[in-house]
Amino acid sequence: MNLNNFNLLIDTLVESVDGYNLDDSFDYWNAIHEVCSSSCYSFAYGNAWSLVDFIRFSDRDLFDQAEREVKDNDHNTDDINLNDLMLSYAFQILKISTLKKWEENQSAITQSA
Repeated sequence: MNLNNFNLLIDTLVESVDGYNLDDSFDYWNAIHEVCSSSCYSFAYGNAWSLVDFIRFSDRDLFDQAEREVKDNDHNTDDINLNDLMLSYAFQILKISTLKKWEENQSAITQSA
């Protein structure tokens, strides 16, 4: 994993969100959750480790935010192994980054209109 690959991954996830037919019953939050959970970085141990390791050293703020999300929202962290914990971290990293990029894109669209 490197910065270009990470940015491309996030851009791809945002494009996937944009491809959803969003409405009141399935909004952007649901779409972001779905596309991030279906990413190979959220369910393959090796990919998750690679992503988490890269972010831990390249964007400590993002890593710390993902760590807080896991601690605050994943109430089963006492009984899981380290591989499963990395999957949770990877999912949170993807979710946070995709949400941020999607909101930036929406803001740019709104400002240009």
